[in-house]
Amino acid sequence: MQSIRVLTLAVFLFSGASSARADIGCGQPCRGLLLEAQTLESQARYQEALAKYKEAEQADPKASVPLSLAAGLVLKLSTVAPKDKAPQLRDMSRDLAERAAALEADDPVAQEVLRMLDDPGPSPLHVPNARAARLMAEGEAAFARQDFKAALPRYEATMLADPQYSSAWVAAGNCHYVQKDWTRAEALFRQATEIEPHNSQAWRYLSDALLYQNKRAAAEAALYKAIEADPSQRPNWGKLAVYRAGAGMPLKTLGLRRGVRVSQDLQNADGKFEIRLDAQTDAEKTPDHAFRIALGMSEVKLRTDDIDKRKSAFEIELEAWRLALKIADEAEANSGEGITDPGLLQVRALARDGQLEPAILLLMFRQAYRPALQAWMAANPGGVKYFIDRYGVQP
Repeated sequence: MQSIRVLTLAVFLFSGASSARADIGCGQPCRGLLLEAQTLESQARYQEALAKYKEAEQADPKASVPLSLAAGLVLKLSTVAPKDKAPQLRDMSRDLAERAAALEADDPVAQEVLRMLDDPGPSPLHVPNARAARLMAEGEAAFARQDFKAALPRYEATMLADPQYSSAWVAAGNCHYVQKDWTRAEALFRQATEIEPHNSQAWRYLSDALLYQNKRAAAEAALYKAIEADPSQRPNWGKLAVYRAGAGMPLKTLGLRRGVRVSQDLQNADGKFEIRLDAQTDAEKTPDHAFRIALGMSEVKLRTDDIDKRKSAFEIELEAWRLALKIADEAEANSGEGITDPGLLQVRALARDGQLEPAILLLMFRQAYRPALQAWMAANPGGVKYFIDRYGVQP
């Protein structure tokens, strides 16, 4: 599912559909080389595809898309690589995606790749059977060539092969969408949301189809459903921000950089945890740096103490933030120097307002947090919209 999501984003870039970006900032010959690379990738000729992405990058060094699409391909390869090779490929994918994001912060493919690298949890969506997956791949290859007449029958065959595979309905809707048949696109996108309400992409594309029919209120409501389905999908927030800005209610970007990751060495018997700071970390001996170290150490302690694995991933993350924020407050009281990172300051403000739980669920979502998100939404009907309206912040 992960590779299909990246590919779907990619083909939307080339079709010019507003569901991704109308202008990918890559002219000829870059665009032509990218189309060639996409075709090669769909044929499983991965080394040749990577070479084409490299050519596209050289043709337009200021364009982010050659880098982000290459990052998506390398990430896909990491999922089928031998265990000893996968970490190197994931590091390569992260480097490519970060370089793309440095060129264009809103590059949707780069955002999706970085999200998947940070969140290895499985997608909540239905995994297609073998026949459906093969038909879907054939349809995506035709879509990448912008041969929508060839793609649509493949997507329809995918629906028959696996009726629970909602992404097939989304893909079929895409074919009508790019040909400006908004009504048919809406019907297919809506059916996808009925098959799998957690299909965030289906809600987002439904919103686009509704907007083109001047159904603005329904389009905005669909975006809130998209965020509820998967808060980590940045394009949902970006589209909602456009709606709200037009109504004089802009969203402020949190821009949070957690900056620290904790991993466990499962190769050794002791299984020790390791704290890793991101490459773009703070200067040492600053309150921001100290906070991230405290966050990592708090997570290590919580995970080490949880011998029986009784705590959920969300419970550990929530408590780690609480401990780190407490340490930061005590350090600031003693030294007079506090954190300065805007993202960290915003999270601290939300925590002081009793909103740390929804802040993590909505602004730092991971698939492992899904049970906690469902429980929070059940206890707080309309809570997602209320949180956004009250604080005006997005990831």
